[in-house]
This record gives sequence, C-alpha cells and structure tokens, in this order.
Amino acid sequence: MENNDFEFKPLPEIPGQEDYALPDAEGPVPAGFNERFVAYVVDSLPFVLATYSTLKLAVGAGLFPYTTANEWLWKFLWMGLYVVYEAVFSSGGRATLGKYMMNIRVKARDGSDLSFPRAFVRAVAYFLSSATFNLGYLAALVTENKRALHDFVAGSRVISVRERSDWAGGLVLAASWGMMVILGGTWLNNTVLKVTPYEKKQIIEAHRTISKLARLEEIYLRREGHYTNDLRTLANLTGNVNAVRAELFKTLEPDTLMISSNGRKFQITAKAKNWRKTEVQVLSKVDAPSSSLMP
Repeated sequence: MENNDFEFKPLPEIPGQEDYALPDAEGPVPAGFNERFVAYVVDSLPFVLATYSTLKLAVGAGLFPYTTANEWLWKFLWMGLYVVYEAVFSSGGRATLGKYMMNIRVKARDGSDLSFPRAFVRAVAYFLSSATFNLGYLAALVTENKRALHDFVAGSRVISVRERSDWAGGLVLAASWGMMVILGGTWLNNTVLKVTPYEKKQIIEAHRTISKLARLEEIYLRREGHYTNDLRTLANLTGNVNAVRAELFKTLEPDTLMISSNGRKFQITAKAKNWRKTEVQVLSKVDAPSSSLMP
C-alpha cells in the first residue's frame, strides 16, 4: 500500500549542541630540527662576524689595546646584543630574520604569543644548551613537540606556520647538514687541531735543538771541509756528550732524529714531543766545496 504523505524531516536541534563542535585533530605542527638550525645560523652568524670584525677595527683605531680580557668584554657586549635581538623578535608573535625565512615562530607552550620576559630567558638559555656540549639543541630531535632545552627553560615551543613542499624540505635539509659540516670543521680546526701555546713551545724547542746540531755541522765543515751524518761525531765537538744526549731526550720524540748528508749538504729532521709529533727540519745553508770531497 502506498503512502504519498510519507517524508523525512530534519530532527530538531538539541539545545547546546553547537557548543560541542569537534576540535581540530591536530594542533600547530612543531618546527623540525633542520629548519630551526638553519634559522639559528642565519640569526647568529652576523653577530659572530660582527664581533671579530669590529674588535679588529676598534683595536686598530686605538680605542683600547688588545688583551684577552678586552676581547672577552667585547664578545660579551655582542652576546648581549644578540640576546636582546632574539628576545625582541621571538616575543609578541614576531620573528627573527632566520625564523621568518624558515616560516617558523616561537610560541608559549599553550600556543599563545611568547612574552618578552620569557623570550629573554629563552635567549639566555641558548648558552645553557651550548654549554651541555650542544645536547640542549639536540634534545629537539627526541622530545615531545621537538622542544630544545631552552624551550623547556622558558616554557616555549617552536611551530611551523606554513607547510613546506617536498623540494623545499629537501633544500632545508641539505642546507642544514651543509652548515653542520662547515661549523663542525671550523670547531675542530679551532680546538682539537689548533696548535696550543704549549705545543708551540714544544715545537720551537725541538727546532732549536736541531738548529744547534746544524751549527755543529758548520763547525765540522770548517774543520774537515765536509759535512757528516754521524751524531756522535757532532756531539763530541761540544765536549759534553751527556748534555747533548739529555737535550735530545727532552725536546725530541725518541727515534725520530735523522741526519742525512752526502758530505756536501746535510738535512736534519726530527719530531717534536707534542701530541701530534710535528716534524721539524733544518737544511744546510752553504754547500761544502767539491774539492774537499775528492779522494
């Protein structure tokens, strides 16, 4: 049996239902480590370069003499300017140049704009993240919402404000790792590979020792008309073989001294007692007359 009056009608609205709209499944996307690192380099590198360039200009202009204490005071001045820059442009919804380029922003943990006091604490805490052998920065790789140590200190987090395409993400990744290699190499060169004042002293002492042997070669040349490769013969010229032996032991790495001579020229090489065993060398300045070498 047909019923032409049968139809569907919408149900009446339930009072208060509009207050229970489904929230977004996901909040703001946390900024990745690579884009944060690129932003950090873009923001901090100008301050590093300005520190050393202006120090050189200030010393050259005679504003103050160069001393280690003055150098550190100058560095602290520029570090203070960097902290203020980070605090101002990381608060109130603003962005530093690096963060603007990477489309990331610093927010409070609840998602609101970061206040200036918290942004100031966060900027100072950068040095805490560095002091932990940079583990404070690397924490952003493993923590919830990718928060670094300075984010935990200041109650902040860093979010992305624009989705990045695959090719742009690859470019950021390449730039980040490239910067890490350059900065890591610079750090190694200025710390592990840099010759310390104590090492420099060891190298100078080693060179001074073989230079004394070179002078003995010159004395031997004047007496005999040619050079020698016999260390004992050279030591006997001093009249104090034990003193020669003691100095060699003190300044040269054992079993590295080599005296090469064809009678007309000589070459003395050895290695200093620094940890990397730097080689030192002295060559003859004057050739022995060829007539003295004839049988």
